[in-house]
Amino acid sequence: MKKIIVGIPNCQNCKVLSNACPNVEKVELEPSDILNFARNVGIKSMPFVVIVGEPHELQAELQK
Repeated sequence: MKKIIVGIPNCQNCKVLSNACPNVEKVELEPSDILNFARNVGIKSMPFVVIVGEPHELQAELQK
């Protein structure tokens, strides 16, 4: 399973989360690259975290 912090450049909240979790993979995207995705899933603030894995791993993570 993999967890990724998704942020945007020059975002103070993104930087704070990244600094608090130095062992978590991070990616910065331009707002224009994620705007449609964010709208479609109701994301209204940055950063957000993506968890990727096999179905049984994701089920266990979501049920915590």
